[in-house]
Amino acid sequence: MIVIERTRSGQATVIRIRRGRLDRGAAAVEMAIVMPLLIAMIIGIIDFSRIFNAELQLSQAAREGVRMAALGFPSDAPGRATAAAPNPAWGSPLSTDNITVSPCPATPGPTDTAAVVVNYPFQGIIWPNGHGSATLSQKAVMRCGG
Repeated sequence: MIVIERTRSGQATVIRIRRGRLDRGAAAVEMAIVMPLLIAMIIGIIDFSRIFNAELQLSQAAREGVRMAALGFPSDAPGRATAAAPNPAWGSPLSTDNITVSPCPATPGPTDTAAVVVNYPFQGIIWPNGHGSATLSQKAVMRCGG
């Protein structure tokens, strides 16, 4: 910025004022403060979307498993459930060890139900081992006979 001033004798003098010399590193400091917060928010959004995806897939797996158990095929329920959720949370595949089937009785009554509980160990991105791990669980119940 250029400022023109008049002296006492009437002569014009040109004064150059440089603005921004004191603000030279302010943008870098602000970026250093804000960037970790933005990255943490993005990682949190990704983790939340992975949990949401896993819950949807586990819900579908439990529904498919309980459908087989209610129709009288409880031994096929774990296989059907693992096929319905091939890759929850973009992690390891669902294991049949994490599926609990409560089949219908041999002669079901009108109020008897079959149930399937599906558990999945979820590993977070921020703390992948230990603190960020959780077990996601879904349960489905259906009246016996379909």
